[in-house]
Amino acid sequence: KHLVQSVHPVAPTFFLEVQRNRTIPFWIHPLLVPLDSCPPPPATAVMPVPVPLEPVNEGEMESGDEVGDGVEDDLVDTFCQQLDTRTFQERMLTHVKNIRDFCDGLEYQIQFNDYRMLTVLERNGSSFLRLADNCLSRERRENSSRSRSPTTWEKGTASAMFYRARSSSQ
Repeated sequence: KHLVQSVHPVAPTFFLEVQRNRTIPFWIHPLLVPLDSCPPPPATAVMPVPVPLEPVNEGEMESGDEVGDGVEDDLVDTFCQQLDTRTFQERMLTHVKNIRDFCDGLEYQIQFNDYRMLTVLERNGSSFLRLADNCLSRERRENSSRSRSPTTWEKGTASAMFYRARSSSQ
């Protein structure tokens, strides 16, 4: 918290590149510039060039390279997140439509009173159902004047951290 408040803003890739130490200085990175000095040059957004994960054939490997030699095991692949060119709204609306259609189908299943379908839903959809419960619980507490407001890092609703509650009038 104090580090964030005492340095110039950093690019999102900072968190993938920063080196953490157990002794002073705890964080080392060229973009960590104190507020009382000149700001670092602005980070430019560069589209990474895709690199094949494995050579096409064994003859293309350079000497000393081995598959799984662990040299790049600490790197985080951020390229895959940039392949989907749809906008946030398109992606979110697609999920909302699929969930609504599925809920309509689940309502249709009620008339059959088939516990096997209920069991499959609870087993295969358990993480999604937990997320929905956490988000709705957080929303109810944020809109309630009687219960305490949820905290950001609360264990029970940590998965709902980025869920923004609708106002109680909606």
